[in-house]
Amino acid sequence: MQEFFDIAKTDFMDTFEGAWLFPLLVTAALWILWQEKDLTRKLLLGALPLIFLVLYWCPLTGILFMKILGENVYWRILWLLLLAVTIPYGGCLLLKKRTGLQRLGVFLLCLAGIVLCGENVLSEESFEPSTNVYKLPQYVIEVGELLPGHIHAMMSNRLMPYIRMYDPTITLAFGRNALAYNGIEETTSHEQLLYLEAQKEEMDLDVLIPLAEEMDITFFVFSNNRTYIGKWEDYGYEPYGSTDEFDIFAKKGYENTGEKAE
Repeated sequence: MQEFFDIAKTDFMDTFEGAWLFPLLVTAALWILWQEKDLTRKLLLGALPLIFLVLYWCPLTGILFMKILGENVYWRILWLLLLAVTIPYGGCLLLKKRTGLQRLGVFLLCLAGIVLCGENVLSEESFEPSTNVYKLPQYVIEVGELLPGHIHAMMSNRLMPYIRMYDPTITLAFGRNALAYNGIEETTSHEQLLYLEAQKEEMDLDVLIPLAEEMDITFFVFSNNRTYIGKWEDYGYEPYGSTDEFDIFAKKGYENTGEKAE
């Protein structure tokens, strides 16, 4: 149970870190329960947010949701808290009873409260200047320019979320959902064994390559700081290209079916 509270607390703090929107949400929900006359709105905007919070923190429901959804995505339950609806609606109920300059003053106070309690979404932590027309990380573009189209590849976790935005003809052995394999200790799945082997500090090519061939992988793209047990050439692969951060290996005799970018 302690593990549940540790995960719930960490996810909760990460979600509301740097902002005071949570107490504002609770205040708005309680205000709606008190002031709203319409039963449906009272339930949807006042009661439900509080119910979701109880379900989130309750060990019985929380542990159940973790088993169903997975520990890595448990925090998404907090997405059910409609902050952008509940807080403004609570403010509207407050304005409803005011008129004239008093209403204007309360409106400005509510606006200031939301601004001061929130967090700047245009902060440097969330956004960075685009360096290319694709609006993708530059290291993805550099790899994409070297790869031919219409290949089946296994790539570094850093590339998986982006590379198909550059070239959708490239298919991947794993997508972002493969991160759920982290932490698995025992498995007989070829797919999971392949992914877990690729996460090791030193990859054993004697294990990696046979598993990859089961999935018809012809290209590998890994960070150039990775180390391997064995030589790629001994297993039928050869260097295909490299960038400042990644090395690309291709199956020997691979025939390019598309145009390779110059």
